[in-house]
Amino acid sequence: MQEILEFRRPAGAGSLTELVAAMQDAAIAHSLDLNIGFLRMLKEFNVLWMLVRLRVDLTRRPVGALRLQTFLRAPSSMFSIRDFTLLDEQGVCGSALQCWVLADAGTRKLVSIKSIPALQSLPTPAPERTDTLKRIALPEELTDAALWTVAPEEIDDNGHLNNVVYVRHAEALLKAPCLGLEIQYDRECFAGETLRLQTCGEFVRGVKADGCESFRCRFRKESTP
Repeated sequence: MQEILEFRRPAGAGSLTELVAAMQDAAIAHSLDLNIGFLRMLKEFNVLWMLVRLRVDLTRRPVGALRLQTFLRAPSSMFSIRDFTLLDEQGVCGSALQCWVLADAGTRKLVSIKSIPALQSLPTPAPERTDTLKRIALPEELTDAALWTVAPEEIDDNGHLNNVVYVRHAEALLKAPCLGLEIQYDRECFAGETLRLQTCGEFVRGVKADGCESFRCRFRKESTP
């Protein structure tokens, strides 16, 4: 089992959506290497990995081929934090992290990570990073910007909307490229559901038909020279 797995994306990443997609691929590859991938967790423990928060911080736009180094922190009872170091042809260009939970495959209720011994002895590099993710505070003046009906091809193995697709639709509403984002996934979305996308500056929120919030996102704009 690799403490740190390096994942390569020769095509690079021309957008935050492509970068988040590469993070997803790297996380899947490392989970398989650690033997905690989707199929084992479902078959042996009847649980699903679900991403609840994500952050990307670029110091500059990646140049050429992209490399992602990914590694875990020691889990708490409810959260597993996965960190990333982002590199391109010129060296380190940023960092990122994902916050994962376990949910019962039938009830979709959260399951304690401590209840699965296989997750307690995974290799983690020292010293661990200590940065955390806080809830995103939204401005009051969000306005409707688009309607989006979830397509069947946007659904992943968990049976819900894939985390990368949220970012793709949110990034499409931006007026200028950004160097980072934070996103929190509050409620699952399923094929056929329609989300109302609301925006204000760098903020994007998705609201379900019943008025419940599905996700909220904040992008970080490029600094002005």
